[in-house]
Amino acid sequence: ESYWFKGYGNKMTHAWIYKPNSTDNNKPPLIVKAHSGPTSVFDGSFNLEVQYWTSRGWFVAEVNYGGSSGFGRQYRERLNKLWGVLDSADCIALTQSLKEEKLIDPSRIVISGNSAGGLTALTALYKTNLFKAAFCKYPVIDINAMRLNTHRFERNYLNSLIGNYDNNKQKYFERSPNNNLRKINKPILIFHGKKDSVIHFKESIEFNKKLLEKNVYSEIVLFDEEGHGFKDIQNKIKVLEKTEKFLKYIFTLKS
Repeated sequence: ESYWFKGYGNKMTHAWIYKPNSTDNNKPPLIVKAHSGPTSVFDGSFNLEVQYWTSRGWFVAEVNYGGSSGFGRQYRERLNKLWGVLDSADCIALTQSLKEEKLIDPSRIVISGNSAGGLTALTALYKTNLFKAAFCKYPVIDINAMRLNTHRFERNYLNSLIGNYDNNKQKYFERSPNNNLRKINKPILIFHGKKDSVIHFKESIEFNKKLLEKNVYSEIVLFDEEGHGFKDIQNKIKVLEKTEKFLKYIFTLKS
């Protein structure tokens, strides 16, 4: 279903919501998905990953936060200078809206994202107590490292998303999840390919290590032959199965 809610700055913001086909009378748990890009879009087309979760009783919400493509120029420009702020705020606002409408179980809400969506998910995780865990693929953990290592087509992308580095070093620092580790106290699951040329897998290893050092439950799964975007169908299946196992474990742990 197409779903509109009041996001950052009280502006109407879009999401796709997928309700589970369930005979269970209890409210379903929720997975909030932040797309990558970060100026990409969820188009609501048939998605086997979404079907995997709805068939297992999960409510899934794909957030087209401010900055997403396909809703006009003004909508796209909402994210200018606000990446890491507006996107995560929109994910939180959507979750609040679904909670207020009593569509979901507020005690079982998680957030996920890949690449840039990983930064959004991890930021939302430590900005609110709504989310009980996060799972990410090859997340942006250090924005400055991304600035230095990303491919040439995105070399100046961050100038519009955050601002020129020389004049905005503090923002690059403050909005990077690896500089907010002290605020993170929820379980995190990370997947990363060792052939990733955009975000080095060692960043995820280091992040996972630091979380474990501060006694935050965290897991990491590495794939030798994957890059920035997983291709192998067996690995994609493994990601889903591992994520489901992770979620079952943390919610059993919590209850």
